[in-house]
Amino acid sequence: MSQHRIKNRVVAALCLLLSVLLLRAPALAAEGFAEGLRLCVETVLPALFPFFVLCEWLISLRGPHPLLRRVSRFLGFGREEGVLALLLSWFGGYAVCARLTGRLARNGTLTERESAFLLMLGCCSSPGFVIGCVGGLMLGSIKLGVLLYALQLAANLISTLACLPLLPARRVASGRAACAETAEPAGFSPAVSSAVSSCLNVCGCVVFFRTLGAAAEPFLPHIPQVRPLLSALQEITAGCADFAALGGRAALYGCCLCLSALGLSVWAQLALLLQGAASLRLLALNRLLHLLLLPALTAGAVRLLPGVLPVYRSLPARVIPAHRLAPDAALVAFLFLCAALYKLRQNFYNRKNQ
Repeated sequence: MSQHRIKNRVVAALCLLLSVLLLRAPALAAEGFAEGLRLCVETVLPALFPFFVLCEWLISLRGPHPLLRRVSRFLGFGREEGVLALLLSWFGGYAVCARLTGRLARNGTLTERESAFLLMLGCCSSPGFVIGCVGGLMLGSIKLGVLLYALQLAANLISTLACLPLLPARRVASGRAACAETAEPAGFSPAVSSAVSSCLNVCGCVVFFRTLGAAAEPFLPHIPQVRPLLSALQEITAGCADFAALGGRAALYGCCLCLSALGLSVWAQLALLLQGAASLRLLALNRLLHLLLLPALTAGAVRLLPGVLPVYRSLPARVIPAHRLAPDAALVAFLFLCAALYKLRQNFYNRKNQ
């Protein structure tokens, strides 16, 4: 039996199992779906949609970047856009990294080797999530959040250096000579359109895994030490929250595990945004090394910074959400819906004319 048939049978069995799971607990699945939508509107869209637009707009600008030229040569990028994408990835997080890597690889700006290198070095959680959410809210210390974010980037660098021999051979990008002809449209409107598509992909993964996690709730073990591991396997935010509720060293090193493993939801988002532009197998090996490095670096840094470890606290057992959106989140959600409706109308009009 070929590997393709085996893969198809495994996927079919998994889909059947998930369908039965959702039908066994429809009320819980509906609650998970609503929770996923609320998370997208209150957190994901306000954080990602404006940043997606700005990143797409910046990366589409024509002309050289003199300040980035030397850095790009040092890192091995053939064009300055690779360094710019790396900097934006460190500030925007893994979703921005995957989107920009896929875009630059498809239009011929990056080679296969450069795309894999950018993905490994730039794939990280955003400073807003690590410093504000994990550090400030979950662990109770902004300083600890800053430390985790810096150590996360250090682990990215070390694990990427270790994986350099596994990168594809150096080649000239096939579309580099005709980059101007094959590049995606530049400007604000195409940036908004692309950002809408990327945000829909991200929100789709978030809602799906939140729904699945809620439906599987009755069947999961309620052991305090096992539950955070299952949450981390599903989604990075839920994993960090459950580990933080344990308190003590388990909270700190559990959050390190979540930041390295990323979770199935993030891996699904990466696959959607990359669209085959870079190897996820190589990234998986890179994150495995990252998983070993980040707790070790954190343990060493905490010893060098006395007073950091005792100050954090865990979240309460349940977080009470706000009953209405903040004004900035409501404005971003409104603009996103307007852009999505405009894009749907444009697609319908184009099909009608054809």
